[in-house]
Amino acid sequence: MKGDLKKGSVVGDRYEIAEWINEGGMQHVYLAKDYHFDRFVALKSPKEDTAVKRFQQSAAVGALINHPNVAKTLDYVECGEKAYLIEELIDGLDLSQVVPQRMPYIPPGPASRLLHHLARGLAASHRVGVVHRDLKPSNVMVAGGPLLHGVKITDFGIATMAEGEIGPWAAGADKGTRSRTILGAIPYMAPESIGDFGNAGKPSDVWSIAAIVYELVSGSRPFGKGTDALAKILVADPPPLPEQFKHNQFKAAGTELYETLLSCFSKNPNDRITADELVQRCGALCYGEEQYELGFIKVRRNSYTGFITSESGRDLMYHSDSFYGDRTHAQGDRLWFARHLGGGNDRAMPIVKLPRTARS
Repeated sequence: MKGDLKKGSVVGDRYEIAEWINEGGMQHVYLAKDYHFDRFVALKSPKEDTAVKRFQQSAAVGALINHPNVAKTLDYVECGEKAYLIEELIDGLDLSQVVPQRMPYIPPGPASRLLHHLARGLAASHRVGVVHRDLKPSNVMVAGGPLLHGVKITDFGIATMAEGEIGPWAAGADKGTRSRTILGAIPYMAPESIGDFGNAGKPSDVWSIAAIVYELVSGSRPFGKGTDALAKILVADPPPLPEQFKHNQFKAAGTELYETLLSCFSKNPNDRITADELVQRCGALCYGEEQYELGFIKVRRNSYTGFITSESGRDLMYHSDSFYGDRTHAQGDRLWFARHLGGGNDRAMPIVKLPRTARS
């Protein structure tokens, strides 16, 4: 098992390690059983012993926020020179594991809903004076993975750890960096953060969630990848309207979402929309509360229509106009979709064709 904790070991006489889940640039994440409350939790430990103090600060900051779109900080434990942060366990995936690993992109309706929930969590944190400063897809957990049952921002307060690595880089803006933490953060950083990470404030968080959502709907980061994104971010030229929005079925909802995202990309942080204002703007966006499913094309009647069999075993009809992005399709193609009740047969809308190599 990865990390320095073994399966079956107990932390703080309370948390038994069940398995290693994942890792970030600065921490390992484990599934642990909480003896006191008979529940599973996410237990996080810093990779470097020198980060213990910053890890403690991270825990204290995260505990200030109580909102359904923010993962709850439940406990903080020190055992000798080791430190452990206990968080609410979310049964799902982080956004980087959804797009592009399992889906190439997400249609504007569900993406608008995700943005709305992210803005709510962000606004709640900003009201109590907490700034994230390291928002990126891996710090957003999605219950149900591609089924999008719910979204929670995690690792609030993590900037107290990230600053130890990102801060010195920002001051020098070393274009040759190979740091995983820095390379992962750059595409979502606001212009004011580059050059002086201490300048990252509430407006920087708003920029970051807009960059995340733009990537979800387009399949591309708004200003490019890694250090190649630096120049474009500093200029802050608006990213282009995603090609997927130009199809008639998605043009209206997509354009509204795009215009909302542009209000988050103002170069001057003082001109940028606030998280509270973004919540209000998102309330006017067009999205529903559909449940999403996975399935495959069972019958292709012609080049436009056919039938899908969902994982639940319930068939429904599709039309190629309902595909978001790539509309080419063949029998056996795996799909993501929302179901709508119809007279005689249910209909699928929107639909995303999943790559054959997509992880389940």
